[in-house]
Amino acid sequence: MVKVLYVVGLGRSGSTILSNSLGQIRGFFSAGELNFLWRHNVLENRLCGCGRPFHECATWQEIMRRAFGGPDEDFAREMIRLQRAGTRTRHIPLMLAPGGWRRMEGRIGKLLASYGRLYEAIGEVAGSRVVVDSSKEPAHGYAMSHAPGVELYALHLVRDPRAAAYSWQKKKRQPDTENREYMFSSPPARSAVMWNAWNAAAEALWRKTPDRYLRLRYEEFVADPRASFLSILKLVDEEDARIPLTGERGVELGVSHTVSGNPNRFETGTVELREDRRWQTEMSPRDRALVTALTAPLLSRYGYRP
Repeated sequence: MVKVLYVVGLGRSGSTILSNSLGQIRGFFSAGELNFLWRHNVLENRLCGCGRPFHECATWQEIMRRAFGGPDEDFAREMIRLQRAGTRTRHIPLMLAPGGWRRMEGRIGKLLASYGRLYEAIGEVAGSRVVVDSSKEPAHGYAMSHAPGVELYALHLVRDPRAAAYSWQKKKRQPDTENREYMFSSPPARSAVMWNAWNAAAEALWRKTPDRYLRLRYEEFVADPRASFLSILKLVDEEDARIPLTGERGVELGVSHTVSGNPNRFETGTVELREDRRWQTEMSPRDRALVTALTAPLLSRYGYRP
Protein backbone atom coordinates (compact mmCIF):
# COMPACT_ATOMS: atom_id res chain seq x y z
CA MET A 1 0.00 0.00 0.00
CA VAL A 2 1.52 3.32 -1.10
CA LYS A 3 0.53 6.65 0.44
CA VAL A 4 -0.36 9.40 -2.03
CA LEU A 5 -0.55 13.01 -0.88
CA TYR A 6 -2.73 14.61 -3.55
CA VAL A 7 -2.55 18.41 -3.72
CA VAL A 8 -5.97 19.67 -4.83
CA GLY A 9 -6.96 23.25 -5.66
CA LEU A 10 -6.74 25.84 -8.39
CA GLY A 11 -3.42 26.38 -10.16
CA ARG A 12 -1.21 29.38 -9.33
CA SER A 13 -1.84 28.78 -5.63
CA GLY A 14 1.69 27.87 -4.57
CA SER A 15 1.39 24.14 -5.16
CA THR A 16 4.77 23.85 -6.89
CA ILE A 17 6.87 25.26 -4.06
CA LEU A 18 4.79 23.36 -1.50
CA SER A 19 5.12 20.05 -3.35
CA ASN A 20 8.82 20.44 -4.06
CA SER A 21 9.42 21.37 -0.43
CA LEU A 22 7.62 18.21 0.67
CA GLY A 23 9.81 16.28 -1.76
CA GLN A 24 12.85 17.18 0.38
CA ILE A 25 11.51 15.09 3.27
CA ARG A 26 13.17 11.70 3.53
CA GLY A 27 10.70 9.11 2.27
CA PHE A 28 8.69 11.61 0.20
CA PHE A 29 8.82 11.90 -3.61
CA SER A 30 7.45 14.97 -5.42
CA ALA A 31 6.17 13.61 -8.73
CA GLY A 32 4.61 16.76 -10.20
CA GLU A 33 1.30 16.80 -12.06
CA LEU A 34 0.79 13.13 -12.85
CA ASN A 35 -2.54 13.78 -14.56
CA PHE A 36 -0.51 15.25 -17.46
CA LEU A 37 2.06 12.44 -17.54
CA TRP A 38 0.63 10.75 -20.63
CA ARG A 39 0.31 13.82 -22.87
CA HIS A 40 3.13 16.08 -21.72
CA ASN A 41 5.73 13.42 -21.07
CA VAL A 42 5.06 10.12 -22.80
CA LEU A 43 3.76 11.75 -26.00
CA GLU A 44 5.42 15.20 -26.01
CA ASN A 45 8.64 14.22 -24.20
CA ARG A 46 8.72 17.39 -22.09
CA LEU A 47 11.48 17.96 -19.58
CA CYS A 48 11.61 16.18 -16.24
CA GLY A 49 12.38 18.38 -13.25
CA CYS A 50 15.96 17.08 -13.46
CA GLY A 51 16.35 18.95 -16.77
CA ARG A 52 16.43 15.91 -19.05
CA PRO A 53 13.73 15.03 -21.59
CA PHE A 54 11.33 12.52 -20.06
CA HIS A 55 12.54 9.64 -22.26
CA GLU A 56 16.14 10.31 -21.20
CA CYS A 57 15.47 10.46 -17.45
CA ALA A 58 16.69 7.20 -15.93
CA THR A 59 14.38 7.52 -12.93
CA TRP A 60 11.22 7.81 -14.99
CA GLN A 61 12.26 5.18 -17.49
CA GLU A 62 12.71 2.72 -14.62
CA ILE A 63 9.35 3.73 -13.13
CA MET A 64 7.59 3.21 -16.46
CA ARG A 65 9.38 -0.09 -17.03
CA ARG A 66 8.29 -1.47 -13.66
CA ALA A 67 4.73 -0.23 -13.98
CA PHE A 68 3.99 -0.90 -17.64
CA GLY A 69 7.00 -2.55 -19.25
CA GLY A 70 8.09 0.85 -20.56
CA PRO A 71 6.47 4.01 -21.99
CA ASP A 72 4.11 3.26 -24.88
CA GLU A 73 2.37 5.89 -26.99
CA ASP A 74 -0.73 3.81 -27.77
CA PHE A 75 -1.17 3.05 -24.07
CA ALA A 76 -0.73 6.76 -23.25
CA ARG A 77 -3.47 7.70 -25.72
CA GLU A 78 -5.78 5.15 -24.14
CA MET A 79 -5.09 6.65 -20.69
CA ILE A 80 -5.93 10.13 -22.03
CA ARG A 81 -9.18 8.79 -23.49
CA LEU A 82 -10.14 7.24 -20.15
CA GLN A 83 -9.32 10.47 -18.31
CA ARG A 84 -11.71 12.31 -20.62
CA ALA A 85 -14.34 9.64 -19.96
CA GLY A 86 -14.34 9.91 -16.20
CA THR A 87 -11.98 12.30 -14.41
CA ARG A 88 -13.09 15.75 -15.55
CA THR A 89 -14.93 18.48 -13.65
CA ARG A 90 -18.12 17.64 -15.54
CA HIS A 91 -18.08 14.18 -13.96
CA ILE A 92 -18.25 15.48 -10.37
CA PRO A 93 -22.09 15.48 -10.15
CA LEU A 94 -22.12 11.81 -11.11
CA MET A 95 -19.35 11.05 -8.62
CA LEU A 96 -21.45 12.63 -5.86
CA ALA A 97 -24.76 11.06 -6.89
CA PRO A 98 -26.00 7.94 -5.06
CA GLY A 99 -24.57 4.95 -6.89
CA GLY A 100 -22.80 7.25 -9.33
CA TRP A 101 -19.30 6.13 -8.47
CA ARG A 102 -20.09 2.51 -9.35
CA ARG A 103 -21.06 3.65 -12.82
CA MET A 104 -17.94 5.78 -13.08
CA GLU A 105 -15.69 2.95 -11.93
CA GLY A 106 -17.06 0.77 -14.69
CA ARG A 107 -15.89 3.33 -17.24
CA ILE A 108 -12.38 3.93 -15.94
CA GLY A 109 -11.38 0.75 -14.14
CA LYS A 110 -8.33 0.29 -16.36
CA LEU A 111 -7.21 3.86 -15.67
CA LEU A 112 -7.45 3.32 -11.92
CA ALA A 113 -5.52 0.05 -12.10
CA SER A 114 -2.83 1.76 -14.17
CA TYR A 115 -2.39 4.59 -11.70
CA GLY A 116 -2.25 2.07 -8.88
CA ARG A 117 0.70 0.41 -10.63
CA LEU A 118 2.25 3.82 -11.37
CA TYR A 119 2.16 5.00 -7.76
CA GLU A 120 3.52 1.66 -6.57
CA ALA A 121 6.40 1.80 -9.06
CA ILE A 122 7.26 5.36 -8.02
CA GLY A 123 7.45 4.26 -4.41
CA GLU A 124 9.68 1.31 -5.28
CA VAL A 125 12.10 3.18 -7.56
CA ALA A 126 12.33 6.30 -5.40
CA GLY A 127 12.37 4.37 -2.13
CA SER A 128 9.53 6.58 -0.91
CA ARG A 129 6.67 5.97 1.48
CA VAL A 130 4.69 9.01 0.27
CA VAL A 131 4.18 10.11 -3.34
CA VAL A 132 3.24 13.78 -3.67
CA ASP A 133 0.96 14.23 -6.69
CA SER A 134 0.29 17.91 -7.43
CA SER A 135 -2.25 17.32 -10.21
CA LYS A 136 -4.74 19.61 -8.40
CA GLU A 137 -7.86 18.59 -10.37
CA PRO A 138 -10.58 17.59 -7.85
CA ALA A 139 -12.28 14.98 -10.02
CA HIS A 140 -9.00 13.34 -11.00
CA GLY A 141 -7.86 13.22 -7.38
CA TYR A 142 -11.12 11.71 -6.18
CA ALA A 143 -10.86 9.04 -8.87
CA MET A 144 -7.29 8.25 -7.83
CA SER A 145 -8.46 7.70 -4.25
CA HIS A 146 -10.14 4.56 -5.62
CA ALA A 147 -7.01 3.22 -7.37
CA PRO A 148 -6.07 -0.23 -6.03
CA GLY A 149 -3.24 -0.31 -3.50
CA VAL A 150 -3.43 3.45 -2.89
CA GLU A 151 -3.98 5.24 0.42
CA LEU A 152 -4.76 8.76 -0.79
CA TYR A 153 -4.82 11.92 1.32
CA ALA A 154 -6.14 15.22 -0.04
CA LEU A 155 -4.21 18.39 0.75
CA HIS A 156 -6.59 21.18 -0.25
CA LEU A 157 -4.48 24.25 -1.01
CA VAL A 158 -6.35 27.57 -1.13
CA ARG A 159 -4.97 30.98 -2.11
CA ASP A 160 -6.65 34.39 -2.11
CA PRO A 161 -8.59 34.35 -5.43
CA ARG A 162 -7.36 37.84 -6.32
CA ALA A 163 -3.75 36.75 -5.97
CA ALA A 164 -4.45 33.64 -8.06
CA ALA A 165 -6.28 35.69 -10.72
CA TYR A 166 -3.39 38.14 -10.93
CA SER A 167 -0.97 35.25 -11.42
CA TRP A 168 -3.17 33.68 -14.11
CA GLN A 169 -3.06 36.96 -16.05
CA LYS A 170 0.72 37.09 -16.23
CA LYS A 171 2.68 35.73 -19.19
CA LYS A 172 5.01 33.08 -17.90
CA ARG A 173 7.51 31.25 -20.06
CA GLN A 174 7.10 27.50 -20.55
CA PRO A 175 10.70 26.20 -20.66
CA ASP A 176 10.02 22.47 -20.75
CA THR A 177 8.81 22.29 -24.36
CA GLU A 178 9.59 23.83 -27.73
CA ASN A 179 5.93 23.60 -28.76
CA ARG A 180 4.71 26.35 -26.47
CA GLU A 181 6.53 29.58 -25.50
CA TYR A 182 4.27 30.60 -22.62
CA MET A 183 2.08 28.86 -20.05
CA PHE A 184 -1.67 29.16 -20.37
CA SER A 185 -3.09 32.42 -19.06
CA SER A 186 -6.66 33.19 -18.04
CA PRO A 187 -8.79 36.35 -17.66
CA PRO A 188 -9.88 37.27 -14.12
CA ALA A 189 -13.52 36.30 -14.53
CA ARG A 190 -12.66 32.79 -15.69
CA SER A 191 -10.10 32.16 -12.97
CA ALA A 192 -12.60 33.41 -10.35
CA VAL A 193 -15.27 31.00 -11.57
CA MET A 194 -12.75 28.15 -11.56
CA TRP A 195 -11.62 29.12 -8.04
CA ASN A 196 -15.21 28.78 -6.82
CA ALA A 197 -15.83 25.52 -8.66
CA TRP A 198 -12.63 23.68 -7.77
CA ASN A 199 -12.56 24.68 -4.11
CA ALA A 200 -16.22 23.82 -3.59
CA ALA A 201 -15.70 20.53 -5.41
CA ALA A 202 -12.72 19.60 -3.24
CA GLU A 203 -14.78 20.04 -0.08
CA ALA A 204 -17.76 18.17 -1.49
CA LEU A 205 -15.73 15.20 -2.69
CA TRP A 206 -13.81 14.66 0.55
CA ARG A 207 -16.43 15.68 3.12
CA LYS A 208 -17.15 12.03 3.98
CA THR A 209 -13.48 11.26 4.71
CA PRO A 210 -12.31 14.10 7.00
CA ASP A 211 -9.43 11.97 8.30
CA ARG A 212 -8.00 11.96 4.76
CA TYR A 213 -8.43 15.70 4.12
CA LEU A 214 -6.59 18.85 5.18
CA ARG A 215 -7.31 22.39 4.02
CA LEU A 216 -4.32 24.73 4.02
CA ARG A 217 -4.22 28.36 2.98
CA TYR A 218 -1.15 29.35 0.97
CA GLU A 219 -0.85 32.48 3.08
CA GLU A 220 -0.67 30.37 6.24
CA PHE A 221 1.94 28.10 4.70
CA VAL A 222 4.37 30.91 3.88
CA ALA A 223 3.65 32.73 7.16
CA ASP A 224 4.35 29.69 9.34
CA PRO A 225 5.95 26.89 7.30
CA ARG A 226 6.88 24.85 10.35
CA ALA A 227 3.31 24.56 11.63
CA SER A 228 2.06 23.78 8.13
CA PHE A 229 4.58 21.00 7.58
CA LEU A 230 3.73 19.49 10.96
CA SER A 231 0.01 19.47 10.07
CA ILE A 232 0.72 17.77 6.75
CA LEU A 233 2.93 15.13 8.35
CA LYS A 234 0.21 14.43 10.90
CA LEU A 235 -2.33 14.01 8.09
CA VAL A 236 -0.30 11.26 6.39
CA ASP A 237 0.80 9.67 9.69
CA GLU A 238 4.47 10.56 9.16
CA GLU A 239 4.97 12.67 12.26
CA ASP A 240 8.44 11.27 12.91
CA ALA A 241 9.75 12.68 9.62
CA ARG A 242 12.04 15.69 9.73
CA ILE A 243 10.56 18.87 8.30
CA PRO A 244 12.54 20.34 5.38
CA LEU A 245 13.42 23.75 6.81
CA THR A 246 16.73 25.55 7.16
CA GLY A 247 16.03 28.18 9.78
CA GLU A 248 12.43 29.33 10.02
CA ARG A 249 11.64 30.05 6.37
CA GLY A 250 14.29 28.49 4.14
CA VAL A 251 14.03 25.27 2.14
CA GLU A 252 17.01 23.67 0.43
CA LEU A 253 15.64 22.34 -2.87
CA GLY A 254 17.51 19.51 -4.53
CA VAL A 255 17.05 18.27 -8.10
CA SER A 256 13.51 16.92 -8.53
CA HIS A 257 11.94 14.46 -10.93
CA THR A 258 8.64 16.28 -11.38
CA VAL A 259 6.62 15.78 -14.55
CA SER A 260 4.70 18.81 -15.82
CA GLY A 261 3.79 21.87 -13.78
CA ASN A 262 4.93 25.40 -13.08
CA PRO A 263 8.46 26.27 -14.33
CA ASN A 264 9.42 26.91 -10.70
CA ARG A 265 9.78 23.13 -10.40
CA PHE A 266 13.26 23.48 -11.94
CA GLU A 267 14.49 25.66 -9.05
CA THR A 268 17.27 24.33 -6.85
CA GLY A 269 19.19 25.72 -3.92
CA THR A 270 17.95 27.61 -0.89
CA VAL A 271 14.54 29.22 -1.35
CA GLU A 272 12.93 31.53 1.18
CA LEU A 273 9.23 30.90 1.67
CA ARG A 274 7.48 34.25 1.46
CA GLU A 275 4.17 35.55 0.18
CA ASP A 276 4.00 37.21 -3.23
CA ARG A 277 1.86 40.31 -2.63
CA ARG A 278 2.39 42.12 -5.92
CA TRP A 279 -1.27 41.70 -6.77
CA GLN A 280 -2.17 44.16 -4.00
CA THR A 281 -0.46 47.03 -5.83
CA GLU A 282 -0.29 45.90 -9.45
CA MET A 283 -3.74 44.38 -10.05
CA SER A 284 -6.21 46.83 -11.58
CA PRO A 285 -9.04 48.00 -9.26
CA ARG A 286 -11.58 46.82 -11.83
CA ASP A 287 -10.19 43.26 -11.98
CA ARG A 288 -9.84 43.15 -8.23
CA ALA A 289 -13.45 44.20 -7.71
CA LEU A 290 -14.68 41.72 -10.31
CA VAL A 291 -12.89 38.76 -8.73
CA THR A 292 -14.01 39.82 -5.25
CA ALA A 293 -17.64 39.96 -6.35
CA LEU A 294 -17.54 36.61 -8.14
CA THR A 295 -15.87 34.78 -5.26
CA ALA A 296 -17.69 36.53 -2.40
CA PRO A 297 -19.61 33.42 -1.24
CA LEU A 298 -16.40 31.55 -0.40
CA LEU A 299 -14.10 34.45 0.55
CA SER A 300 -15.17 34.67 4.17
CA ARG A 301 -15.38 30.89 4.49
CA TYR A 302 -11.67 30.70 3.76
CA GLY A 303 -10.82 33.69 5.93
CA TYR A 304 -10.26 36.33 3.24
CA ARG A 305 -11.53 39.88 3.58
CA PRO A 306 -13.63 41.37 0.77
